[in-house]
Amino acid sequence: MAQIAVFPAAGKIGSSIYIHLSELLPAKELLLISRHPEKIPSRLVEAGVATRKADYNDADSLDHVFDGVSCLVLISYPSIERDHRFEVHKSAIDAAHRSGVSHIFYTSLAFGGDCTASSVAHVMQAHLKTENHLKTLASESAERSDKAPVTFTAIREGIYSESFPMYTGCPDLHNLPEEVKIPHDGSGPGIAFAKIDDLGEATAKLVKEYLDGSGSFRYRNQVMLLSGPRVWGLGDVVKMLGEMEGKGLKVNQVNKEEYVAEPRVRELLGSHGPGKVPEQWATSFDAVKRGECAVASVELGRLLGRQPEGFEETMKKMVGG
Repeated sequence: MAQIAVFPAAGKIGSSIYIHLSELLPAKELLLISRHPEKIPSRLVEAGVATRKADYNDADSLDHVFDGVSCLVLISYPSIERDHRFEVHKSAIDAAHRSGVSHIFYTSLAFGGDCTASSVAHVMQAHLKTENHLKTLASESAERSDKAPVTFTAIREGIYSESFPMYTGCPDLHNLPEEVKIPHDGSGPGIAFAKIDDLGEATAKLVKEYLDGSGSFRYRNQVMLLSGPRVWGLGDVVKMLGEMEGKGLKVNQVNKEEYVAEPRVRELLGSHGPGKVPEQWATSFDAVKRGECAVASVELGRLLGRQPEGFEETMKKMVGG
C-alpha cells in the first residue's frame, strides 16, 4: 500500500516535493497522481513509484484515486482565482476523506502574517477557505464514530524567491527599464522570500517527520509558516536588481490603475487565472504594506538542516541566466 501520495504531481513546487520525498521514502510507498502521469520521471517509475491519473478539473477522476493512501500532500490549484480554486480543493479533500486518507498536507501561501485567518490579498482567499474547510472536516470527523478521523497540516509556503518579478512590476530581467512602476513606495514591511526547491525539500522532510512521529507530530491540525529567514523590502529588491545589471533602478510608486495598465504586467499576469488578474494581483501590494509577508521563520532552516539559499543568491542566478 502506498503510504504517501502527492497530487497533483506536477509544477515547480509539486515536482520538488515528490523528488525529495523519493529520496526519503522507499519507492513502493510513494504514489504520484497527475493528469499526465506519463510525464513523471521514468527513473522513479522504474524504481517502483506508483502513478495514477486524475485532474482537478474532472471531479469524477478524483473518486477512488486516493484509495489505499494514508497521507496526502495536496498541491494547491495553479491560479490566483478564488471560487473555482477553492471548489476543486474541496472536491479533492472530500474525495481523500471518502477514501480513508488519515492526514492531509496542504500547500497554502505565506500571506496573512504569522498564520492569521485573514488577508487583503486576493490570491490568499482560496487558501483561507481551503484551510477553513480542512479545520471543519478535522473537527467534524473527530466527533464521528463511523469513520476514522482525518487530520491536516496547512503549510503556508514562503513567497517564492523566483517570483520576485511579480512584486517589482514584472520587468524584463535582461533589459531593465530605469524604474519599476508598482502601487507601493518600496519602503516599510517587505517579504521573507524562500527558494522553491528549498521549500519543496523542507516540505518533504516535514512529511517524513509526520510519518516517523505518529502522535507526537507537532503540526497536527495546525497552520504553519515556512517562510524565508530574512525580510527584504521591495525597494531593496529593486535596488539590488539594478546593481546586478549596473543600473540605478528605482521604484516609481503609481496608483493601481496605472499599474494594471502596464503592458508587461498584463502580459505576464494574464496566465495566472481567468478574469481581471492584474487588478486582483494588485491587492498583493496592499498585503505587503500591511506586513502580511514580513514574518521570517526558522522552520525552513530547521527542516533543511542548513541555511536556506539566500534570496540574493537566487536572484543572481536568475539575472545571470
